Amino acid sequence: FTALVAAVRSVSTLPVLAVFDTHHHRDHVGNNDRFVAANVMVIGTPQTAKRLDTATPPGTAPTVEYTKDFALILQGGRVEAHHYSPGHTDGDTVVHFPTLKVVATGDLVVRNTPILDYAGGASLFGWLHALDALLLLDWDTAVPGHGDTPMTRPEVEQFRRRLATFRDRALAAIRSGTPKEKLIAAIRVNDLGWTWTSTSWPAARLDGLWNELRTQGVK
Repeated sequence: FTALVAAVRSVSTLPVLAVFDTHHHRDHVGNNDRFVAANVMVIGTPQTAKRLDTATPPGTAPTVEYTKDFALILQGGRVEAHHYSPGHTDGDTVVHFPTLKVVATGDLVVRNTPILDYAGGASLFGWLHALDALLLLDWDTAVPGHGDTPMTRPEVEQFRRRLATFRDRALAAIRSGTPKEKLIAAIRVNDLGWTWTSTSWPAARLDGLWNELRTQGVK
């Protein structure tokens, strides 16, 4: 928390008035309690609030909830939050700074290997829909959920294409008769710049992907 505040102070001496939870994972919302204690608005979706309330141990949920669109008018201009559909989780928030032409994506866009948190309400098809909606916003620079540098619009478009390629390859594998236990090994991702580890696809995550693909994409 101290390092985070120092980073904020390196670019502004103005008080922190609001914090947006992009989703419920602790590496993104682990300081909620500190901000709430400092009387800072913490803004997020009801899905994110529910995930934090029911976690073990419980986390500090947003103090202001919104369902689809939210806006603040601050000294530096308008700030907007949007929830489009389940993607990385079921409560993903995109934060748009129209004046700056910047968007903070949370883990809907990352520089590393993306993770579908089906236990947290993820949806591969919903993720692609959310990226399509994100790309309709007016912005030039994206701040990804993970990665040391911002991303350009072409880089985000490329991320979307890679995710769609993963979907298409997964669907093709199922249609060719690949059983569930061999599905991940059958989906080539090295040319996408992704790397699965031994813990990338626990049983619940694999079940989620398998069920969604068979329900939504395999006819």
